[in-house]
Amino acid sequence: QENCKEFEATVSAQCDALVAAINERRGQLLECIRADKELRVRALKDQAATCTQRLQQTTALLQFCIEALKETDSAAFLQVGSMLINRVASTDHSWHKEWSAPRVSPHFDLTLDDKSVLRAVDQLNFIQMKPPLAPIIIPEECSAENNSVTVAWQPPPHSHVEGYVLELDDGNGGDFRKNVLLSLDTNWVLNS
Repeated sequence: QENCKEFEATVSAQCDALVAAINERRGQLLECIRADKELRVRALKDQAATCTQRLQQTTALLQFCIEALKETDSAAFLQVGSMLINRVASTDHSWHKEWSAPRVSPHFDLTLDDKSVLRAVDQLNFIQMKPPLAPIIIPEECSAENNSVTVAWQPPPHSHVEGYVLELDDGNGGDFRKNVLLSLDTNWVLNS
């Protein structure tokens, strides 16, 4: 009963840690969205300020054209008329070329890629922590020559192995001599 409660508490703590990690990442992603929004708003404000300035320049040009149309001297009007036509056409062309669309998209061109995380959550499961089966000895790679023994093996299928303990019997009917291997090496040589 006590072991079950401890295990439940451990699993609950691990799940809480996963939820906390997701919440922290959510905060980072939302901050990224806010920063992108601020950049877009700033760019749109800059564009609006530039448009306002261009609108004021165009309004001044229109006022000048209106004053030119009031000119009663035909010769003076003919001198500035073609220049005004070119200036108005140039201004009109630049408006359509430069200001027909916002400089930044009003839409976010991002999507959250959560498929791998959802797959990982779906695959979240328990690992059987019972002792693995005995390793499979590979006879063709084993040898005994000149006071040296080489033993080769492979882990059993479907086992989670963190390391091996090789026990040697000295043949005297006594205790085993233990040699702990601290890695997943599958080849061991004993020289005596």
